[in-house]
Amino acid sequence: MLEQIDHRGKRFTIKDDDIGDEQRIERRRREDTLERQAQRELRELERAKTVAGPAGANPDVEVLNR
Repeated sequence: MLEQIDHRGKRFTIKDDDIGDEQRIERRRREDTLERQAQRELRELERAKTVAGPAGANPDVEVLNR
């Protein structure tokens, strides 16, 4: 059994009870793909936060005041 966290932060478990080697390999590939996607999305989110800067209660007014 393998516990993972998907790109939305939701936990899920993969059971290896009745599956063959090919299915295990395929599942591992999917896990790797999901992990890379999650990391990529987190990096994009961090970049977007950095570009956007700190958002106050009314960020549009701040932009207009500049």
